[in-house]
Amino acid sequence: MMKVISIFLMSHILICASLNAQIANLKESGMESLKKNSIYFEILGNAAVWSLNYDRIVPLKNELAVLIRIGGNEYHGYDTNKLSFNFLGTAGILYGDHIHFFETSIGYTHFTGDPDRLIVLTGGYRRQGQKGLVIRATPMYIYNTEKGDTFGNSLWFGLSFGYSF
Repeated sequence: MMKVISIFLMSHILICASLNAQIANLKESGMESLKKNSIYFEILGNAAVWSLNYDRIVPLKNELAVLIRIGGNEYHGYDTNKLSFNFLGTAGILYGDHIHFFETSIGYTHFTGDPDRLIVLTGGYRRQGQKGLVIRATPMYIYNTEKGDTFGNSLWFGLSFGYSF
């Protein structure tokens, strides 16, 4: 009888330990295991030419997170030697598994040397590896709130490379 009880207890301990390990792996495969901070260089994109960016991921559910981004660049206009700084801010949603994500956002870009004020709607792909590499490919629609300007009110594209930590 004691042998049967021992086998019964040992089998239940092994099953429970195995289930706990599987649950831990499931938790680590979602947004909780994702590195929350990223810095990256974007070519074209929200700031029109290039930008340096920082974003923060705030997990909501296993496959869903909120994304807050700030960035900027310096820019010499084609008609002046005056240095201008441009700033951007974005809020969005990240959906996906532990490496591949769909990223959608709305952003605002402010140009200090030009009257342009851009509202940017994006929807694209984000790869964020476990070792830190971030790659983003984001088609976007840019709306320029300043009338009569030639940039904006069109489809655009951004490509980003960076590091998450």
